[in-house]
Amino acid sequence: MNSSNFGPRPLFDEGQVRRALELIGEHEPIGRKKLAEKLGIGEGSMRTILNRLKEKGLITSTARGHVLTDKGDRELGERSRKFLEIDVGDLTVGKVSVATMVKDAIEKVRRGIEQRDEAIKVGAQGATTLVYRDEDLELLCSETQLDKEIKSELLEFFQPSENDIIVIGTADSKKYAERGALAAAESLSD
Repeated sequence: MNSSNFGPRPLFDEGQVRRALELIGEHEPIGRKKLAEKLGIGEGSMRTILNRLKEKGLITSTARGHVLTDKGDRELGERSRKFLEIDVGDLTVGKVSVATMVKDAIEKVRRGIEQRDEAIKVGAQGATTLVYRDEDLELLCSETQLDKEIKSELLEFFQPSENDIIVIGTADSKKYAERGALAAAESLSD
């Protein structure tokens, strides 16, 4: 079969579809151009994402922008993600680091390499996995101690509970660092 029959590959991933829904919930009403800018994708890709969300009944369009439907509100529910751009120094390899948290996901983490790989697949330079257990935040599979200021900032922002995971995506831009954090987190949400 000729691959040209399938059309061009989308220039976005499912994590960005999810993030678009979250951004609509955070900023509703919000226009297509602003959403595309926040996601770091083209307007054509944004149109496709918005059409997918409309087809699923998760959003609707108004004269002022896109808003969540009741179904969209329910879909977001507890899974809505918070992101924190944070300077973690030499802990990560990129210029920019963005963290997010996954509730009660310790059972889904093995070594953290899997989360790093998911981040790299979407254009980030990597991901660092942190575990909250015994009332402490620590690097997964490492004896290295987390800097007290970084730990304090992460704990204050996310307020994790026992067995929560914080992943930090890293890249040379916020766009790709956030994509990396999202992809790493989504790999733990399945």
